[in-house]
Amino acid sequence: MPPKLAVKKIPLFFAVLILAAAFVLVLTLFKEDLFPPPLSLPPGVEISVRWRLEEPGPFHIGDLIPVCLEVEAVDGIDLRLFPLSPADLGGLELVAEETPVTKRRRGGWQRIARYFLSPWRTGTYRLAPKEIRYRNPSGVEATVTAEPLEINVASLLPANLSADEQAALTLKEDKGPVGLPPNYRLLALALAAAIFGLFLYLLFRRFFRKPGAKDHLEPETAPPAEPPHLIARRRLAALKEAGLLENGLFKPYYSELSACLREYLANRFALPALEMTTAEILNSVPQRTGLLTPEQYSALTQILNMSDLVKFAKHRPTAEAAFACFLLVEKFIEETKEEPSIEQNPEDASAASS
Repeated sequence: MPPKLAVKKIPLFFAVLILAAAFVLVLTLFKEDLFPPPLSLPPGVEISVRWRLEEPGPFHIGDLIPVCLEVEAVDGIDLRLFPLSPADLGGLELVAEETPVTKRRRGGWQRIARYFLSPWRTGTYRLAPKEIRYRNPSGVEATVTAEPLEINVASLLPANLSADEQAALTLKEDKGPVGLPPNYRLLALALAAAIFGLFLYLLFRRFFRKPGAKDHLEPETAPPAEPPHLIARRRLAALKEAGLLENGLFKPYYSELSACLREYLANRFALPALEMTTAEILNSVPQRTGLLTPEQYSALTQILNMSDLVKFAKHRPTAEAAFACFLLVEKFIEETKEEPSIEQNPEDASAASS
């Protein structure tokens, strides 16, 4: 079989399957309407009526006893069911009743009225004969009677006991009150409230509390910051030991030299030199009067411009010029370093000046 033909048969198979499922569903739901069962009337009988118990029992005091009044008749019979009276119940109590349901039967119909009765004493109850008037297809009125129905209500006490023996029966021993299972809802609610309160407290301390004394160290107790010129000296010493100049690596050499100088400017003069261009640095320094002398400003300009030429313009200086630039940075740092104050510890002053 060609593959194309097989593909065409797949939707047809599912369509047939769906139609079959729908047919079975409709047949199940409307089976009695489409194919009603035949009447159970004997030959020549037009109508019958009877009481029927829906449960076999045994029944006890206070139970609901389901009882049906069933009527079967051929087509054309006209009748009306009247409500039950206390005389029909024989001492039973009518608790509830349902609306009569009429079903089609082959050649006629069946009507079922369901009642729920309850007894209040033990013994045998007898539903009275129920007489129903009807009119046949010829218009003749007649009556039909349901035979009486006996219902036995048994006792829960042991059988074959006299009245004195029944009175002598003792009740079960009182076990006392039964404790309720522990209720953890209140404990869980209290725990959730405590956790939520702790969260609010921490949130308040984090964002809304005033700074305490422990948040900021007093100036005299704060650890002294390392002087900027000492940081720059250590970095220049590391650059000198790296041997970049001896190996002809001028670009990384000038990059590190320029970075060392920029870091010193940032630490010494609070100038964001690491994020600024050479032009921005040189334009910012004159605005800060008293920082540099004309000679120091000229040296700063020479160092930064030479570093830019080597890093960005591929300029290749001589080793002597590169070393002279190194000495120029050292001199600039020594001339502009922050002098120790008079109140500084003598040991710190000697370390800063060394």
